[in-house]
Amino acid sequence: MDRRSALKLLGATAASMSAGALGGCATTQPMHTPFDVNNPEDLHLMHRKLAYTLDDRLVYWNIDAVRMGFRDGQLTPFWNMHVGLIYKIEDISQFRYRVNYFMKIFYSDLKTGKLLETFDNPYTGETREVMQPKLVKSKSVFGLRGIERPESKDGDESKNGPSVRHDEIGPAKVIGDDVWLNSDSVFRAETPNRFGHLVQVNDWSTYHGSMRQISDPNVMSAPATHTFNDLNTFNHDWVGMKGVDAWSISRGFGRKSHNVDGMPEAWKAFMAKNHSDILSDNPDFS
Repeated sequence: MDRRSALKLLGATAASMSAGALGGCATTQPMHTPFDVNNPEDLHLMHRKLAYTLDDRLVYWNIDAVRMGFRDGQLTPFWNMHVGLIYKIEDISQFRYRVNYFMKIFYSDLKTGKLLETFDNPYTGETREVMQPKLVKSKSVFGLRGIERPESKDGDESKNGPSVRHDEIGPAKVIGDDVWLNSDSVFRAETPNRFGHLVQVNDWSTYHGSMRQISDPNVMSAPATHTFNDLNTFNHDWVGMKGVDAWSISRGFGRKSHNVDGMPEAWKAFMAKNHSDILSDNPDFS
């Protein structure tokens, strides 16, 4: 059996998703028997049930990670990253939906766990004042194959160099009842740009869940965990990496939940001091 055939799903028959099964949503999910990880429609549905939900519940994700520098083949831990994301999903049409979200990241000291105020750059010997990430409030539209991006327009490359974005759902792999599904986002901006150097961002998420849960038409949001990695250029001046031949790498993991109680205690404690309103049962996405 070749690899593509082996990747075709095993598992329970997915009954057709009616509007009633979607909690009043007008979208009707097609029936596939069985799920086929080489079928974009199946991957779209698998991704939505793993990463988000088919109903109107809020979705919470955490990423607990460590930011590291990578130079001369060696990794050097820099700080902890406490990432929290809150999503609200709105259906648009079949295989198309809007994701409204908040994202807040906190950097903490590797030893004390306290909010990071200064960073001792191991490559330059400088002590830098830390700029904690701002609260992000935004939205994206997902189509059949991933996030929909506006078509880029040809511009004056003497002012802005060429840039490219690439978002992809899949591939997915199934072993027994376990499924792992990749969802990657890649961005590259050549010079000249506002950063003054090549910008490369590789954000890789791998979701893990149960095919039995995904295939169950009564399950609107399959229990899921994920692993997260990014391999990026250093894109924030405050870190003090100008002229340093090094890359920024993160390694982390997280779990999906449907209320703030499922989020890590450290992230909730930081949020309570900075953005307590976002911790409510009904945060304002408007």
